Amino acid sequence: MAIQSEELRSSSEIAYHALMKAILDNKFPKGTFLSQRMLADIAGTSIISVREALRRLEFEHIVESIPKWGVRIPVETKERIQDLYRVREALEVMVAYLLCIQDNPIAQEEIYAKAEQCDHISTADEANIPVFAEGHRELHMLMAEKTGNRFLKFELERFTLRSLVYQSAKSTWIREVGDWKRWHRDLVGEIFSKDPQRAQNAMHTHIQHGLHHDLKLFEEGLFT
Repeated sequence: MAIQSEELRSSSEIAYHALMKAILDNKFPKGTFLSQRMLADIAGTSIISVREALRRLEFEHIVESIPKWGVRIPVETKERIQDLYRVREALEVMVAYLLCIQDNPIAQEEIYAKAEQCDHISTADEANIPVFAEGHRELHMLMAEKTGNRFLKFELERFTLRSLVYQSAKSTWIREVGDWKRWHRDLVGEIFSKDPQRAQNAMHTHIQHGLHHDLKLFEEGLFT
């Protein structure tokens, strides 16, 4: 039984990552109801594994369950984008505050290194979009982890951070290439300024930047 359980978890993990990639790559239009058999073929796993993966994706707000209809890709609305960003901002402003009041040079060094790595990924090359999006997500998750508050990290992971940063990289950052060379290092510098207000303001500005441009794209019909 233990071996079967381990095999199911492994198969479910494969299904989860395969379906996540397909969704983030816009293989399914917004509002599409998903056939579990079709998803099993895409993931190369069983329907049971797909069901486990869908439960995890629903928990992370990547898909949504509609009673009597099934599971679908959420229909994007202005209100949904704003609500998700507001929750993300509430969590990440607290992350910035907790990091600022800490005295942890090792954590600071790790976060600076991850920020520098992220800043050196060129968004001008479309092939780098997934790499940049994942690097961006890893930076924010690392910051949450280094606060030492496991609930913050858990909730930030849950609230569709992966989907939001991938969308930003794909639709916003590649179109509006400004001076990104120190974008994240400057953010981290403010967070470790030893001034909690500066740290929180910097994170607020960072999150609002993403919200502003994603809403602009939504209004233009380009938020896919």
